[in-house]
Amino acid sequence: MIYTIFLTVCLVGSSHSCEVREQIAHDLSAHPGMAFVQAQSLIAQWAEDHPRYVVQRWNLRPGRGA
Repeated sequence: MIYTIFLTVCLVGSSHSCEVREQIAHDLSAHPGMAFVQAQSLIAQWAEDHPRYVVQRWNLRPGRGA
């Protein structure tokens, strides 16, 4: 199933420079609880790929983003 992960991210050292990013996640479980668990590794990978940012919060919604 396709989900959209919404990440609120801030520049490291600047909690006032934040923005919302969307990431499409393919092939997650149709069960919301399992999809939430699976998405955690995608968020960890995003954070590793973007070291200048800190993930403040995130949520997962079914379907494609806004």
